[in-house]
Amino acid sequence: MTNGPRMVLHGCLSGFRIRLAFSTSVAVTLATCAMPFVSCAAPARGKGTGTSIPARASTPDAAAPRRPASSPAPRPEAITVVGNGRGSLRQMQSASRTMLDNSAPGTSALKVLGQLPGVVFTSADPFGAYEWSARIYSRGFSENQLGFTLDGIPLGEQGYNIYNGLSTTRAVITENLHDTSISQGAAAVDVASTSALGGAVSLHTLMPSDMAGGLVEQTFGSNSGFRTFARVDSGRLNGSGTKFSASFTDSTIDKWKGYGTNATQQVNFKFYQPLGERSSLTGYFDWSSHQEVDNQDLSLNYIHTLGTRVDNYYPNYAAAYDAALGIYTHGENLTDDPKDVSYYESSGLRKDYFAYLTFKSDITDNLDVNASFYYSNSAGLSTFTSPYGSSPNGAPLQLQGYTLDVSRIGFLAAAGYRIAHNHLRAGVWYENNQFNNGLYLYQDPILGQGTPPSPTTWLNPKNAFDHAYGYVFNTNTFQTFFEDTYQITRNFRINAGFKSMLVTTHDGITANDPSYTGYGSLPSGTMTAFDPFLPQVSANYRFTHDDEVFFDMAETMRAFSQFGLSGGASASAWSVGDPTQFHQAMRLKPEKAWVFEMGYRHDDRWLSALVTAYRVNFENRQQVVSSGPIIQLVGVLNNVGGVTTDGAEGSLTLHPFPDSRIFKGLSWYNSISFNRSTFDNNFTDSTGVHHIAGKLIPNYPELTYKTSLMYRYGPASVNVDAQYMSRRYISYMNDAWAPHNWVMNLGARYQFPGYGILQHISLELNVYNLLNADYIGTVGEQGNPISGDYQTMLIGAPRQYFGTVRAEF
Repeated sequence: MTNGPRMVLHGCLSGFRIRLAFSTSVAVTLATCAMPFVSCAAPARGKGTGTSIPARASTPDAAAPRRPASSPAPRPEAITVVGNGRGSLRQMQSASRTMLDNSAPGTSALKVLGQLPGVVFTSADPFGAYEWSARIYSRGFSENQLGFTLDGIPLGEQGYNIYNGLSTTRAVITENLHDTSISQGAAAVDVASTSALGGAVSLHTLMPSDMAGGLVEQTFGSNSGFRTFARVDSGRLNGSGTKFSASFTDSTIDKWKGYGTNATQQVNFKFYQPLGERSSLTGYFDWSSHQEVDNQDLSLNYIHTLGTRVDNYYPNYAAAYDAALGIYTHGENLTDDPKDVSYYESSGLRKDYFAYLTFKSDITDNLDVNASFYYSNSAGLSTFTSPYGSSPNGAPLQLQGYTLDVSRIGFLAAAGYRIAHNHLRAGVWYENNQFNNGLYLYQDPILGQGTPPSPTTWLNPKNAFDHAYGYVFNTNTFQTFFEDTYQITRNFRINAGFKSMLVTTHDGITANDPSYTGYGSLPSGTMTAFDPFLPQVSANYRFTHDDEVFFDMAETMRAFSQFGLSGGASASAWSVGDPTQFHQAMRLKPEKAWVFEMGYRHDDRWLSALVTAYRVNFENRQQVVSSGPIIQLVGVLNNVGGVTTDGAEGSLTLHPFPDSRIFKGLSWYNSISFNRSTFDNNFTDSTGVHHIAGKLIPNYPELTYKTSLMYRYGPASVNVDAQYMSRRYISYMNDAWAPHNWVMNLGARYQFPGYGILQHISLELNVYNLLNADYIGTVGEQGNPISGDYQTMLIGAPRQYFGTVRAEF
């Protein structure tokens, strides 16, 4: 069950290369992720680590910066750094193409990042592709408080109801990623994001190959999972170097509990055109169609009373019909809210278009420029059938359809200039975003007199009997940045810069039915988030060949969210509905934070180590307190004051036998993260004073531990990995929580030698949740109450099996 009417919803032949892959599910298990390679020595040091790039893999769009020969070899601060971030001015880590390949096809890149210290990824499916359940956190910040970009192009906030961007899984097919990185502390000043209170996630796509080739994958497995992927590389078409790649994927998989099929079709196209020796033009296009049939959101009471397998009634319309009449057949009457666990169906549908065009040029040896134009459109429909509303024909159920349309157009431009020991950079970003959303009510049939539409049917608003409400939001974003990286000595660099941000949103009301909303008119107005100076200072000092320390300090700001009444769990001024509360909310200040971190890195042949300590002072935190049934979710927006976060994290990768012929490929990765994020203040609303000062923020664990033991010998490898997560609080008062959990995975793979035109054939076997642990996957998808239990959790998937076959031509 989802939020009130919610929005849903390689390679080569040396001439041709094809990769076949069979996986027992479109699902992915991180059991296949080469965890020992998260914190590894830089590739230049000669280790056979997972940060290496396959021989024919192309590099991402961004070129490496010019730098003194004595300095390490990181990418620019806005780009990813490999492994444990060697040479970076702040903590930045990445999942390489090799790590992504070690995951089963269809893996969410964000789930792979979840193996890094300080990063928490949760989901109700084993592969992170079920968008309603997918959540990523970094050092206490959630996905709507982080920044996300693809090849530098902004993707907006993540989460389910994306109003200003596009889901990472729908922006690019995983096989087309070169790598994915995250800055756990603060995003660099040049990251195009209005939500990056904390760090930023950067995805980089593969460039088309210089050689003609192709890639094909076939995936199948648990829950009738079936996924086809095909990619074609043109190779260099002429003397100027023109080349392109085109790919397609089609995947279907059944829910692991209940009924319904989730499906995705997606197309990626990318071209690269050199313009002389110093310039280039790159274009990218993405189309996707995605459908989900949702799981029932659960409370602790529902779980303890009905078990973890309870789900929506679909396709048993008769049982849902009876429940709406108060005739319960599955024990719902034993729970504390029978009707709120008695929904017929819920689903989410999406169709997306996304494209960009980027020009880059090294005008001189010291001056470089780049500019990008982009366009994105996402249409969505979320449906669910509720017992809380009736149909005009007398049926005790009502089908509700929440629609959305996000249309963005924007450009980015930046220039860099090197003079003496300085690397100066400046840039600008502008975007116009129009977000339309609304709720339509549809009639369900009388029992025996027809069949309700399938949850995956796109409904026509013309067939609705009521347009309950509608909004249109128009947002203009203008952001500039300036920074200087100064090489003080051969081993000491410092970076200082700032960004300016101006984000203005105005809304209009397109529909309002007072009999549904309860308001004679819905509030409308303009909100602006502005700060001309958001500074950042970072430094890196390498005091031996293998050891370095780094420091970062930044002030950050997040623009205001945009949701109407359907926002539910979203902290939006427009979601309150009541005009008086809205005008109070309009006086809120934007959320801001000061982020501090310092750390130490070590790399040698035997081990890679990283230790970081950090502090975050978060002010004007805007939080929604949820109450009521899911279908009539009441979200009250509150400024709960400040939040103070103190934390530390470390990782250690051991390579105990670097010179052994047999055991050289043995490695053991461990990471531990501690985060204590507490509210600084009590807050008052219409029900009184709530004493949350000193309480931990909901949904986020204080302690996580991740480990992976991997052995690679010749063409074979095997790994076992596990993750521990401490309890996560459901309520602001910390009097209800999801218990700790421990999930273990297993992965094994073998690569055969080439045969004829076949260059690579590999077999893989993955087992997710090896011990079949019964655990709560996602917490807080419906928001959080002040105190006690609430229907805001999703159960994690049981043991799942995945098998993969790959071949390259």
